[in-house]
Amino acid sequence: MIPIDSTEVEDTARAGGSLRLALGLLGNRQRLILVLLTLGRIAVGFCDLLVAAAMYLLFLLLQGRSTGHQHWWIPKNVLSAAVITTVLVALRGLMDLLSARSTFRQIQNLHTAFLLRLTEGYSRLQWGRFVECNRSELSGRALQTTREAATFYHRCIEMTANVVIVAVMIAALVHQSLAAAFALSFAVAAFYAGHRFLIRRKLQEAASSRETSLRMLQRYLADMLSSGQEIRTYRNQAFFQERIRRQAERAAVNTLHVVFLPQIGRIVADQGAVLLFLFIVIVVELRQGDLTGLLALLVFYFVLSRRLLPLISQILLLAGEMDGSYENVKIIDSDLNECRIHSELTPPSLLPDAGIVMQMIDVGFSFRDGITILRNVNLCMEEGETIVLHGPSGIGKSSLLNLIAGVSQPSTGVVRVDRGSIAYVPQEIPLLDDSIRNNLLFGSPGRSDEELIKALEATKLDEFVSAQPHGLDTAVGDNGALFSGGERQRLGLARAILRGGRLLLLDEATSALDEETQRQVLDNLSASGKAILLVTHRVHAHTFGHRLFRIEQGSLIEELNRELPTKEPVSPRSLLC
Repeated sequence: MIPIDSTEVEDTARAGGSLRLALGLLGNRQRLILVLLTLGRIAVGFCDLLVAAAMYLLFLLLQGRSTGHQHWWIPKNVLSAAVITTVLVALRGLMDLLSARSTFRQIQNLHTAFLLRLTEGYSRLQWGRFVECNRSELSGRALQTTREAATFYHRCIEMTANVVIVAVMIAALVHQSLAAAFALSFAVAAFYAGHRFLIRRKLQEAASSRETSLRMLQRYLADMLSSGQEIRTYRNQAFFQERIRRQAERAAVNTLHVVFLPQIGRIVADQGAVLLFLFIVIVVELRQGDLTGLLALLVFYFVLSRRLLPLISQILLLAGEMDGSYENVKIIDSDLNECRIHSELTPPSLLPDAGIVMQMIDVGFSFRDGITILRNVNLCMEEGETIVLHGPSGIGKSSLLNLIAGVSQPSTGVVRVDRGSIAYVPQEIPLLDDSIRNNLLFGSPGRSDEELIKALEATKLDEFVSAQPHGLDTAVGDNGALFSGGERQRLGLARAILRGGRLLLLDEATSALDEETQRQVLDNLSASGKAILLVTHRVHAHTFGHRLFRIEQGSLIEELNRELPTKEPVSPRSLLC
């Protein structure tokens, strides 16, 4: 993926770009929900203010003093004041529970939405871009980065609500003492300025370094786990462990900074706010000189400070945590932009002529660096025809199959084929860490066990499956680790047969089979009536083709198939496009 310029991002953040970027990742409905959730959290704070006011009035009445107001909604006796206070406390608790539950649920929905958007974007990347990506990093971003990015929005909700609540509570203090409200406002501003200019830059650097360390750590772990056989053979576990140890230590140091730095502001805010509050109470009482209302006033300040003081420290903590989690929002935004720019365009569906399964007309293909792989390729395949494509590695055989399958798009020319009628068996058979049944289905429901067994019979794997204690429900392990190479290939072939279709693309799909098993499997495939394009290095496999081709300097060249002189002649039509 495209690297992120931290200096540029910081400049953007100063101009308010961070909020615009974060909101830009959301849809209109998601933004509306976040606004409603923020208002819900603010409403909880208003309930705290109402509880403080109700407690103030209750203790005034307990002291035998009048409230000084005659409004109908103001309680006139101790009992009514106590009932109203009780109702407000219960209402506040209920609102807190409901708003917290709704917020957590929406954050989980955001996590899921980000995960789905990222995975869809990765799956639509141009094939040349996709193969350059580290799969373990993509997996980590889809699982972990999306979760941290969703947490950023949770902190935004809490941060916004806390700032509004603190502002309202300070305004309430103005009613009691302008000096107290001014002093508290000054302290909050001082705390935030300290975080903004002393902690924030270090926190952003630590967050960026942590993401880099975690990404490399995940890559090294994937390398070690995928190289288990070689590592055990060469007995070089120490090398891989040392790589993992270095990255783990870097990640631990950066994580410590990300977690600890926000705590500095919280601790300073906690202790400073308590001292400031005590100073305010003393000054207010000395100036008022009215000790009869002291108890009611202390209760008001107590109830208000019970919410206000934690909010002040939480604002400082959230400010630091948001700087850390914002790094994940930037990563998701960068990856989604990369996916949008380099997404694979869906080619127009061009069907071949009647009686023809596939046509390639003047097709050329180049990689991103401009190196030409294929040029002026013309090829047609008829129903039931088998074509063998051979030659050394790296000359473009797999690229040709990818063009037919729609995995890659041609630089020039057109490919006419019904994409829905293609089954493709690549060199490396991807198997799910699941049962044989689900590997055969591969997302295609509605197939009976009889159909599955029939596909296994065609690939000579039915006896092996029947011998397993759990039959079709036997687990294959991580990418088929519990099966041999030949069994994995035959399972991939059975999956392709089960998909149906008129055209079967085989890219060294029988390389792990012995010659006799390969012959039986290819005979069964030929008898199915499918058109088959077989890429192979094996010379004896040429006998299964009606026609034989090789690729030379990017051009497709037909050879005389001397290996099979008794093969029926190919009609002239199949040679032309």
